[in-house]
Amino acid sequence: MARTNAKLSKKALSSAAHRHNWALQWCWNYERMQAAGYAYAMVPVIKELYDDVDEQCRQLERHMQFYNTHPGASALIIGAGVALEEAYQPEIHDSLKVALMGPLAGIGDTIQGVLVTPTFSIIAASMAAEGNPLSVLMLTLPLLVLFVVRYPLFNYGYKAGVNVIADVNGMSTLDTLQVAASVLGITVVGGFVPSILAGLKIKDSFLASELKDEAGNVINTTAGNIQKGLDALLPYLIPILVTFFCYWLIKAKKVTPLKVILILTVLLFICGAAGVM
Repeated sequence: MARTNAKLSKKALSSAAHRHNWALQWCWNYERMQAAGYAYAMVPVIKELYDDVDEQCRQLERHMQFYNTHPGASALIIGAGVALEEAYQPEIHDSLKVALMGPLAGIGDTIQGVLVTPTFSIIAASMAAEGNPLSVLMLTLPLLVLFVVRYPLFNYGYKAGVNVIADVNGMSTLDTLQVAASVLGITVVGGFVPSILAGLKIKDSFLASELKDEAGNVINTTAGNIQKGLDALLPYLIPILVTFFCYWLIKAKKVTPLKVILILTVLLFICGAAGVM
């Protein structure tokens, strides 16, 4: 008999969670993406549920189908999937993966990629520029928290089982959460533009002239007047224009971020050599 009809041990559940959270993307590839990592996480579960090696191989082969979602949100999927495997409902498990990997990818990417990572990276960069050693913690601690949260998500998914689909579909506020996270992230990043790019100023000596008396003493100068005039129009005007220029290149002209960085490097080098900045 292939099935053992055994209830999964805590060791198997713990091993599945650890393997998933640490190794989901170790064998990431363009053909099946996270499938190998997912199958690797299911090994201790399948071994306890089936005592026939050939059957174990067949069950693990199912999990080598295409799979790709946000690594953190994936903990919820595999937790529910383990519960379905324990109930010997592999077909439902396969359907659950397909149904949830898309929506949860959007949620996870928004929270980590739009809200957490850019926000705390900007704050950490600002602290680092001031020589604050706590900038390292500001950068790494939020990511560590996101990683640790995977374990409660796994446990929640295991307890919910197939009901996790209804739970996710019933979260009517998810779309609102995604939009709010995006707006908050962009607002925070935008708020740091002046402080991060504060060094982009017109040099005081650029196109400056001096008025001297008969003894050669400077009695009047136009040094710094260009920057003062720009500040009178709008403080931090140059950083704002540079930001809009980058946005225009990426959004309207479809220029890659790497090319934008190279363009800025060349422009700033030319401005520096000409004595503008």
